[in-house]
Amino acid sequence: MNMIKKITRCIVVAPLFLIVILPQSLMANSLSSQWVMDRYSKSRLFVGGYDRDRKILHLGWQVSLQDGWKTYWRSPGEAGLPPRWAWNKAENINNIAVKWPLPKLMQLFDMDTYVYYHEVILPIEVTVKDENTPVSLALGLDYMICSDICVPQHANYKLTVASPKNMKISIFQQAQLDSFRDLVPLEIDSKDTKLTLGPENTLLIQLPNSLANVKNIIVEGPKTMLFGQASLKDNGLFAVSYNGPETLKGKTLTLTIVPKEGRASEIKATVQAR
Repeated sequence: MNMIKKITRCIVVAPLFLIVILPQSLMANSLSSQWVMDRYSKSRLFVGGYDRDRKILHLGWQVSLQDGWKTYWRSPGEAGLPPRWAWNKAENINNIAVKWPLPKLMQLFDMDTYVYYHEVILPIEVTVKDENTPVSLALGLDYMICSDICVPQHANYKLTVASPKNMKISIFQQAQLDSFRDLVPLEIDSKDTKLTLGPENTLLIQLPNSLANVKNIIVEGPKTMLFGQASLKDNGLFAVSYNGPETLKGKTLTLTIVPKEGRASEIKATVQAR
């Protein structure tokens, strides 16, 4: 008799459980593109939040990779290709800005490459014109994934939000996106940052005193230029070797400051004359 009661309770509880989780699942699906899947990866575009004060719709491009596979940062370094974005449709939108979580440094055959392993979500900030009307997006994306071999990927995503002001966000999707938004380097002022040219294709970097315990500085500049890792000199300056056909004098570079602990920072600064 007790067994019959237990079975009956299970039968009653199961439908209630489905009633609780199904609307959340349906909500997530309505604010996500279809997954694009192959044998190595799956990817999608989804909504993870809305900032009413700034009228910014927070999206995420998510790619999940099989074990042993990786994809590339916006400036991969000496190997790999960055994602190439083609916004084929953008209705009721003023601006789209892709944000980049801090990548991992991979060293192979004396080459430095910046990558994401296993899974990454790239936050995308979409500035909305009218929050009471639908927002529609169509994205074509080319990106590279690699293991022992490299496979170029192409995917198309479509996403429509009926009304950003009134939409209900999936708590799960919001948590997913927020976890990667927290990994995006903080943009800080370039005050007290000085870039000068040293001997033999060396860039010298003086950082503000507020930035201590620096592990590495990722330098980005003209696409034709390659930059090495930063090394700390006795005079407190960081030295970064570079190669390429262009002069760096007067060029504005992006520095991603990787600390030994805590959140990374990003600075834009111009190379000065010595």
